[in-house]
Amino acid sequence: MTPGLQRTVRTRPRNGLAIVDVLGGVFASELCSPSPELWLVSGWASDVTVLDNSSRQFDGLLGQDAGSSLTLSDVLRALAERGTVVHVALRDVEHNRDFMRRLGNVERIHTYLSADLHEKILVGWDWTLKGSMNFTWNGLQRNEESIDLQVGPTVASTQRLELRTRWLGAAE
Repeated sequence: MTPGLQRTVRTRPRNGLAIVDVLGGVFASELCSPSPELWLVSGWASDVTVLDNSSRQFDGLLGQDAGSSLTLSDVLRALAERGTVVHVALRDVEHNRDFMRRLGNVERIHTYLSADLHEKILVGWDWTLKGSMNFTWNGLQRNEESIDLQVGPTVASTQRLELRTRWLGAAE
């Protein structure tokens, strides 16, 4: 990814733009070169499909046993298995607790709940995806959404520092 790149994507069901394509690109890039740390913060998250592998185009990256689609929890677990420390912060509701259970008990995945969480951000080592979208089927496929993809280590490190301070209590 080129430093300093910023792209705003606005979607509407009838215009054909899909945030899932942007999200799939981000996650494919992460699987190729995993960030040391990744943050997913959202009011709502579901185990939605984020990588379509029906043409088997990701088999070289994921292995021959990869399914025809990878869900959000699949990708987060795969990143943790590749060494990424994954932080997931969600609103404290049963729907999100179900998603957290799907993540399993993986050493490098840390989860947090907050009663009033409404922020939506996904942060890797040198990129940030931030906007109105929850990580749900409606957020990815149905709702009119706006997200900003910013690429660059400065923006990402600032976001990670703020998230660490909020969720871990101190910058590491």
